[in-house]
Amino acid sequence: MVNLSASSDTITCPNVADKLPDIPAQAQAEVDRNLKLLQTQIDEANNRLVTSAGEGGPNFVQNAILGPLADKRTATINRMATAIGRVADRPTGLDGLATCKLGNGGGATAPATQDPEASEPPTSPPSDDATTPPATGGDKITCPDVAGKLPDIPAQAQAEVDRNLKLLQTQIDEANKRLVTSAGEGGANFVQNAILGPLADKRTATINRMATAIGRVADRPTGLDGLATCKLGNGGAATSKPSASASPKAAAGPTADDFVDIQSVSPVQQPQRAASSGSFVSRCGTPQEGHANSDNVITAPGVANGAQQLNDYVGNVSTDAFSTNESLAASDTTCRVSADKSTYFWPVLRVRGADDNAGTAVQPALVQLQFRGNAMSKVTAAPRFLRLLTGDAQAATGGGPSDTAASDAPSDTAGDVPTDLPTDVPTDLPADVPTDLPSDTASDVPSDLPTDTASATASDKASASASAGDAAGDAANARPTWSCTGFANRLTDKYPICPSGSNLMRVFDMPSCWDGQNLDSADHRTHVVFPDENGACPADTQAVPQLRVTLVYDDVPNTQPDGTNVPFAVDSVPSEGNSPNTDHAGAIEVMSKQLMNNVVRCINSGRRC
Repeated sequence: MVNLSASSDTITCPNVADKLPDIPAQAQAEVDRNLKLLQTQIDEANNRLVTSAGEGGPNFVQNAILGPLADKRTATINRMATAIGRVADRPTGLDGLATCKLGNGGGATAPATQDPEASEPPTSPPSDDATTPPATGGDKITCPDVAGKLPDIPAQAQAEVDRNLKLLQTQIDEANKRLVTSAGEGGANFVQNAILGPLADKRTATINRMATAIGRVADRPTGLDGLATCKLGNGGAATSKPSASASPKAAAGPTADDFVDIQSVSPVQQPQRAASSGSFVSRCGTPQEGHANSDNVITAPGVANGAQQLNDYVGNVSTDAFSTNESLAASDTTCRVSADKSTYFWPVLRVRGADDNAGTAVQPALVQLQFRGNAMSKVTAAPRFLRLLTGDAQAATGGGPSDTAASDAPSDTAGDVPTDLPTDVPTDLPADVPTDLPSDTASDVPSDLPTDTASATASDKASASASAGDAAGDAANARPTWSCTGFANRLTDKYPICPSGSNLMRVFDMPSCWDGQNLDSADHRTHVVFPDENGACPADTQAVPQLRVTLVYDDVPNTQPDGTNVPFAVDSVPSEGNSPNTDHAGAIEVMSKQLMNNVVRCINSGRRC
């Protein structure tokens, strides 16, 4: 049992940095980020220790501070081990380093360096989010109270609301600190442009996250938009308005402006390809009930709910936040050829109703996984366990272009729209997963795979996709994915309204120019990038089979949206407001060497397998 015996007591934790092995260069950034996060967690726990003095019973510190701290450290330490394990031997014996203790002696703490970008909101509960004075006298920033304007909070949303109320206070504290440290800087509009405007942007997103959390299980609260605007002065009139970069509409959820008639979207010309014109289709069926979660094993390994939206999966049946290369390789698969244990995933699509703010998740009637060639060269085998991402889950507020910049039709720039679009995908193809999956034997993978006419439903054209220089957070990461059957030579970054007899489509093209060394990278993108506008891979990369994931939905309404009454939307990170521009997908390739070689042979020989 731990007791708070004196105000001078502090929490100390075992040193983690000293227990790590030599860190490979590919994992250094991820390890450094998490080491800093460990220190942030200790600082927050010690702050909580001070502000909660006298609260609770004899087990308060253990239950309310040390226990949650150990949970956070376990996840953070696991992320470092996972990052190292992708490129070297995974370190062992780190589990015992998660437990901390109270006292002035104790184990070493983590490195003292802090990283504000990596830190989580402080866990000390503010009385409200109204004001925090700057360190010196004079004007201060004050903001409307949000907590008092919220309705009764459902138990399922309480933790998310509490976290964001605390974050609102953190944002005010940081803005007031900036007000003090920047005194005398800039011109007449400096405070508005450099402090109040960005603060309003942050508050808009944070308030929306709370509204979204409540709206998932109850009526979504309204009338909160005006609470984002703060002011300068001791009681004076508000001097701030949300900056032009804020996107309240995107944060509030999709509206009719996020939809477009597919017939008004301009077709994209499709060039011929010759270098490696074949294709290979892996038949893995449609998402199976029960295999959906809010994890993202690529961008947030070891973190439950790391995706913050619900993902559907086909292929590997075990994928979650805690999957490893070893667990994926040992798992079963929904793919017809069981030598393909890859995992393929994307956020679910939700059909919305007047009384259903979150929407009901619907599954695609058809999933086509097609591997294709390169316009300018032959392809080489992709390595096992290669991580792939396309699109940007935070395009609406931080990554790709905002909704206000989206047009009804794709732009003509190569970085926005792939010029190689699929031909129409029929909706009457069978769900091709047999109930009796074959064993993973060499006989399952013939060396000369026959042509499958049913699978030849995607284009024979080559990819001339986004710029090879994409990096996490770059606007070019957002990609149009939406289309309709019968109009598959048109892609848009808005939700399409399909005409009668046509079904909704989503098309995800993965990057396909590999650096030849790494299975992953710090931003999860630079190790494998897109071909340039001519379809060629950049220097120092090699073309590997390009994965195209095509989803077709036969049960999504094509009714015209009216204001915020919209027929469907993609699930999204709470801050992104279900923007169509945030559509994205991921994959980890876990094929046997023999199967991957067959894929390469089919593509390079011009066959459709």
